[in-house]
Amino acid sequence: MMNLQKTTSWKEIWSNQMEDMAARSDTGYWNRRAEDYNDFITSSRFGYGKKMCEILTEEGIIDTNSLVLEIASGVGAVTLPLARHSKGVIAVEPAQSMANLLEANADSAEVKNIKVEVADFASFAAQAQDNSFDLVFLCHAAWQFPDIEELISEMSRISRGFCCLADTMGIGDAENHQMQRKLGINAPELDRSLYLYNILNELGRPADLSNVSYTMRRSTDSARSMWTNLVSKYRTVSTEDSELIKQHVESRNNAGFYEVPAVMSLMWWRS
Repeated sequence: MMNLQKTTSWKEIWSNQMEDMAARSDTGYWNRRAEDYNDFITSSRFGYGKKMCEILTEEGIIDTNSLVLEIASGVGAVTLPLARHSKGVIAVEPAQSMANLLEANADSAEVKNIKVEVADFASFAAQAQDNSFDLVFLCHAAWQFPDIEELISEMSRISRGFCCLADTMGIGDAENHQMQRKLGINAPELDRSLYLYNILNELGRPADLSNVSYTMRRSTDSARSMWTNLVSKYRTVSTEDSELIKQHVESRNNAGFYEVPAVMSLMWWRS
């Protein structure tokens, strides 16, 4: 009799790969990262968020009457552009420092139609009614949800229109991955957008897709902080680590800024 090997699903592989990453990148970590992350978003002038919102508008997914829920909004990379293209945004962000900077960025830009909820998505969703939002959106933070099926199910439940996931296409910048290996960081080298797209199909929720090219631009101080915090998730940062980070950042120094090219995939489905 032929032995048939058990097929592992896309969502099972996702869960196995993301569990450790999610545990290491807890709310405390993102509170520590808030300032350097804000430097990235503001130095990049909310670039990828603007591009994604232009696509969402052109595709008829949002308009000025839309009520949007953004999960893990961070400091507002997509929140502010979403607010400018919609009636209003409820931004759910568990890290207080990130939420504070989001509110400061909205005030600075005079964007008045954002309401920030400092909470994790599970707590927020437990109180949310079905069909409450025209769009439920999550960008670059799906790795926080090893139980990806539960996330997609809850997003779909509370949306009366569309849901959207966005994440880095491929495994990101080759130099960055080489730097991680030099530092001995064993992070998952997973094409998250590929997995998310296939998981949606696996769950019977086929998605449309569009890609957005952008450049991650941040000050060299912010880049050093980013790399130092990344190492701290795995071990105490050594003098050798700091020197290696300094050399790497200087090698990509462009007039005081550290720049990394990237492509993000935008996937949306009707709830």
